[in-house]
Amino acid sequence: MIEKELEAIFAGQDVGDGGVDVDGVLRAFDRLMAKVTKANLPTLISAIQSPRNNFWTRELLSEPICNLGGSDHLEVLFAAAKLGEEEGHDNDGFNTHLIGIASTEPAKCRAKLQELLARDDFKERDKAMWLLEFCEADNSN
Repeated sequence: MIEKELEAIFAGQDVGDGGVDVDGVLRAFDRLMAKVTKANLPTLISAIQSPRNNFWTRELLSEPICNLGGSDHLEVLFAAAKLGEEEGHDNDGFNTHLIGIASTEPAKCRAKLQELLARDDFKERDKAMWLLEFCEADNSN
């Protein structure tokens, strides 16, 4: 169960007066990473979509989702990344995790991106095209 760690992450990101318990959040995240499995993906997806998030917790949560869920969760990951971008953040860590998906499973990632891009209701076209470049680059090796 990772709920205790998620609660500690959320609680530590706002300790009043805009303060953040950086060490507490990182300790909770380390505990989460030590125990998280694919079975926890639904809980992680709910957590990254939670209104309790900020850019930092979304970036932290992107790591286990990318590592465990990969291409199957690109749409959710793109939506979470967009929030960070809209808030003015560079999402450097988040983007690194997305590139990791393209590097570790380029064919599956490319197929998922093509599936998403074929949908009229898909909103993150620019991000998908950006990530597709990494699938293509990896495929050329």
